[in-house]
Amino acid sequence: MNKKTKRLISAILCVCICITILPVFSLAARDTSYEESLAQDLKKLGLFKGVSDTDFDLNRAPTRLEALVMLIRVLGKENEALDGSWSHPFTDVPVWTNDAANKYVGYAYEHGLTNGISATQFGLSNANAQMYLTFMLRALGYSDANGLDFTYSDPFTLSKSVGILPECVNVSDFWRADVVLVSYAALAVKMKGTSQTLGQKLISDGAISGIVFQSTYRSDAIAKYPTAPVTAELNSEQIYAKCSPAVFYIEVADKNGVPFASGSGFFLRSDGIAVTNYHVIEDAYSAAITLSTTKEQYKVAGVYDYSKEEDWAVIKIEGSGFSCLEIGDSSTVVGGAKCYAIGSPQGLQNTISDGIISNPGQVINGFTYIQTNAAISHGSSGGALINKYGQVIGITSAIMESGANLGFAIPITIISGYSSAKCTPLSELFPGYVSVSGGSTSSAAQDAYDYLGAFVQVYQNDTLAGFMAYSEAVDTSYGQVTYYLLCNPSNYDIYVQRTETVENEYYSTVLALDYFTYNHSVGYYYYSDVNNSAASLEAYSYVYAPDFRGDNLTFDEIDKNDGYDVATNEGFASSDLQDCLYFVDYIFDEYLSDFGDFGVYLFGFENYDMYS
Repeated sequence: MNKKTKRLISAILCVCICITILPVFSLAARDTSYEESLAQDLKKLGLFKGVSDTDFDLNRAPTRLEALVMLIRVLGKENEALDGSWSHPFTDVPVWTNDAANKYVGYAYEHGLTNGISATQFGLSNANAQMYLTFMLRALGYSDANGLDFTYSDPFTLSKSVGILPECVNVSDFWRADVVLVSYAALAVKMKGTSQTLGQKLISDGAISGIVFQSTYRSDAIAKYPTAPVTAELNSEQIYAKCSPAVFYIEVADKNGVPFASGSGFFLRSDGIAVTNYHVIEDAYSAAITLSTTKEQYKVAGVYDYSKEEDWAVIKIEGSGFSCLEIGDSSTVVGGAKCYAIGSPQGLQNTISDGIISNPGQVINGFTYIQTNAAISHGSSGGALINKYGQVIGITSAIMESGANLGFAIPITIISGYSSAKCTPLSELFPGYVSVSGGSTSSAAQDAYDYLGAFVQVYQNDTLAGFMAYSEAVDTSYGQVTYYLLCNPSNYDIYVQRTETVENEYYSTVLALDYFTYNHSVGYYYYSDVNNSAASLEAYSYVYAPDFRGDNLTFDEIDKNDGYDVATNEGFASSDLQDCLYFVDYIFDEYLSDFGDFGVYLFGFENYDMYS
């Protein structure tokens, strides 16, 4: 391949590789005076303590250790914990008076209440709403083991149902004030399968005084929580004016300084703390953002906290005084509600789209997403899903290209309690990635996919069904077979089509590499039609690459012809699909070998040649 062609493919890739970006939100001041009064009640009951007799320190997130102590107290086991002698393997437990911290952690460890974050680390980060609600549900007798009563990823639904998650609790920015609210509400909730409340159980266990409880606990206290002002609904123009200045474009580069992906992001705070998807920054040696309003550029200093599995990252942008979005409560999202998405699809900054919440709790591969029909695309990842009040409720993260208007966002509540204790440079997280040489295992499939798209744009010699295509024809004893590699840049889809003409009849099998941006898995579907007409479609199926074997293809649906020979045509389609995969490998070997060791195995087709 000559240098001019290489430069052209590389230039096209700079346009095609758009991962995704997010908007930003701010942390507003909060009046905790009412929670102070409830904390006084809990203190009298021996269930809550402050940093002093007069300061409950409610305006910050609770630590994991503080959450654990509260769990032990509401279990009525504090005296037992402090009076006993316990052991644990953790080396990071802080020193408290009378060795109390080690006693709490040791008791919890020996009784199976905690395993820490590793074999030797208990974890000193903050506890979020998800963790604390899980603790309270366990104290009430509910179990998340094997999803019996609820799952650790979603304690919110059951918490609302039983009554320990009042509307006044801020699950997005979970403070010690919220610990007070949840704990106070839990005392009036019945234990699982009994008529006894948690408060009554603690009294019967001797953990708290019945006389003090009767004179102190106010059963209507949560119901009387001061009502917050009603938030005004905004129209689309107001949403755009309020939220779009907080959205930024992010571009990431490899160790050689070569940009290889871009996306979206938004600020959590005006001092440069922001959020995006983990897959946006994955393998980046460096990154920079561009503000959508002023076009000013700022470097990404590093990463505060992240989860690869949940696909989020809290990052630090150099600078200050940034616009922010207001955080909403994604746990209150309902189906059918109006919503907006802002991000940089295909690198087009400050793009807004509107729609509704299609499903507020769609579970995919064990994770819960907010599903929406608001248009998002490649480059929208890390962007903001915003409610009708101009509050961010989700991080736009994925699309399912095999269907229409299927977008998915991570609930914003998932990052509550993130740690900002240490900022780690990207170069320390991903020290050695070089994109054009094949990259790391996690990004090689992305590179291979992008190079195929760029190849079609450079070598286009045909069109098919309105798509630009590269084609090669082969004469066989059965007739002429033509292979097409098609690229649809607007949707960023790649298709491989094998077309055979036999005795004036037209048979076609299509392999579609549908790139699902969240987990980078690649699926395919296939169909067969006759007489060169899509109207005569006879059968199709859809499975994921790891499931495909040449000898086990099964059509999901059979249409048009009751006499359709299923077994025979499934065999033909299996063989044809393998030929399509061989053709893709041929393109990689013949034209793209200078860019990396690519192959269809990167898309999950590791055993596609088993057909016999």
